[in-house]
Amino acid sequence: MAYRTILLCVDNSPHAGHAADQAAVVARAFNSRVVAAHVYAARLHGRRFEDLEPGLPQKYQDPARLESSRRLHGPLIGKGLQIISDSYLAAIRAKLAGLSVEEKSLEGKNYVELVRESTDGYDLAVLGVRGLGLASTNGHGPAEALGSVCERFLRRARTDVLVAKDSRPVGPSILVGIDGSPEAYAALRKALQLAEAAGGRVTAVSCFDSEFHSVAFRSIAGVLSQKDASLFRFKEQERLHNEVINEGLANLYRGYLENAQIVARGRGQEIETRLLTGKPAYAIAALLRQHSPTLLVVARFGLHRTDDLDIGSTAETLVRLAPGNVLVVNETAGGQPLVWTEEAEERLQRVPEFMRPMVRKAVESHTRARGLTEITADVVTSAKTTHGVRVPGHRPDA
Repeated sequence: MAYRTILLCVDNSPHAGHAADQAAVVARAFNSRVVAAHVYAARLHGRRFEDLEPGLPQKYQDPARLESSRRLHGPLIGKGLQIISDSYLAAIRAKLAGLSVEEKSLEGKNYVELVRESTDGYDLAVLGVRGLGLASTNGHGPAEALGSVCERFLRRARTDVLVAKDSRPVGPSILVGIDGSPEAYAALRKALQLAEAAGGRVTAVSCFDSEFHSVAFRSIAGVLSQKDASLFRFKEQERLHNEVINEGLANLYRGYLENAQIVARGRGQEIETRLLTGKPAYAIAALLRQHSPTLLVVARFGLHRTDDLDIGSTAETLVRLAPGNVLVVNETAGGQPLVWTEEAEERLQRVPEFMRPMVRKAVESHTRARGLTEITADVVTSAKTTHGVRVPGHRPDA
């Protein structure tokens, strides 16, 4: 899982300088090879020059003179941009001193070429949150803005992506988001490995939205007729959700954090945990502003992944809102798929239908954290009673 080869995206902006600092920290921790790449667009500039031709003064409109200008402009622009690209790469060499470094100048559309390059055996890509385009706004753009290259690269790349926002070394204090998904525990393992290599510490944070069902029920109440509300048994349903679902969610997410502790102890490490309530991305962002860890680690996808998704909404929102560096991990937990025995499935059927997906995820999270691949009735009992992931609405001893 170590980062062996790192793609560093360079454009000479302040945040690209932060990216070089972070790439150096990670490379020194894992003895990685760094490939520093800058993309220049000679063909694009050539097309722009041709587009400007109709607006040139009349004395430059002679066909022979235009053709002569084209012959001179093309090589000059191409060579000039190549020189600029080489200069950008040279400017970050001091930050990478003592490391194995290769420099690449790529021609084409910036994010397209960087995404293409990232598919060539890289474990990690590092780039600044904003480039020269937004740097030209002189700080007047919104603080949460992502540069266009960063946003497009983040959506398309399938390596881990470290988005650099400041130059603080990423290792000392790491916060990692846990939602019970296999991807979240894979992100935790990456965070633990980085903390171990850099001599840092990890805090795992989990968050559930305790207000969602109340808001949903108020919305439903606003459109139900009296007859429909009576048929729906609205008040009873609302009380059930408030008492059972919220209590169950709290137990569920406490269990996810206890599973994270088990994963850490399996690596000989201890971690702190925090349970938050609220909309996950916003609650975690508020915690980041309060405690300012040097790195946030999140999985690209979480529990609600669909086949056509390029990045989860929580991960993308946190990349925007986090005040510091963010590592987006694109990895799923390895190992064999989980198998539910007939007895375990029968136990699950005793749970009210609307709660079964929640309980299934809790039991599977409990199972994976312990390195198991088969879910038996005993495993279900263990998930209920031994560490806080209780079946919602049931007594721990039921």
